[in-house]
Amino acid sequence: MKSWSVLVGILIFFMTFDTVYAMEELVFESIPSGNFAMLHLNKEELFLINTGNSTSYEQVFERLEEFDDKHIKGILITKLDSDNCGNLSEILDDYQVDNIYLPKRDDGQCFIPENDTNRVFRLNDQEMMAISSRYYIKYVYNETTSTGNFAISNGQFISFWYEGIVDYDKWDEKVKVLYLPESTSIDQINEDDLVKLDPQVAIINKQNQTESLIQMFQQQWVDLYSLRHGASAHVMIEEDEYDLYLKKE
Repeated sequence: MKSWSVLVGILIFFMTFDTVYAMEELVFESIPSGNFAMLHLNKEELFLINTGNSTSYEQVFERLEEFDDKHIKGILITKLDSDNCGNLSEILDDYQVDNIYLPKRDDGQCFIPENDTNRVFRLNDQEMMAISSRYYIKYVYNETTSTGNFAISNGQFISFWYEGIVDYDKWDEKVKVLYLPESTSIDQINEDDLVKLDPQVAIINKQNQTESLIQMFQQQWVDLYSLRHGASAHVMIEEDEYDLYLKKE
């Protein structure tokens, strides 16, 4: 009888472990234009990071339709421009979305249907906001360069969405995964940032990578992955550990 109790206890542990961790996955999607990522919070819930350029409408919706059984907890737009919110209004029309998160200091524009404006949260500089029971987002704005960066974290694993030079009076943590959006130019990337952020992995969504850009990351011993060849990057997350693989679409 005692052995059965032990066995049941082990099974419950692994069932609980599977429920909490198995579906925590951050996927940086490869689309023709713009930036689009999905954070699978668990087996039932999804969180979107940007919605791509409108020219990538078909590809964005094809990916979303694969997860029609999941509820969209929220959408984060990291920068208010056409590369990041080109399909936002269409997604809001077709899906039930709990909340929309926007950077308050960004002067750009994204169209949001009037009946959805009551679900919009505008994040102030250094503001941190929970997006689920385990994950939060933090906005870090640089007054000098007028650029804002976002961190997405479970408190141990940090993914950093890099839009421009970081203000280290406001951010002093190292990150696991650094994402470089399509719109970020080589001039906006600071080598000091690579040293201080100290990412283990960088994922680059740039159609025209330059040799100098690649060398910059290699000199800092950062593993580099590119989305330009139609391969999405999948980051499986378990507390502060992760596994990363590329998937050809």
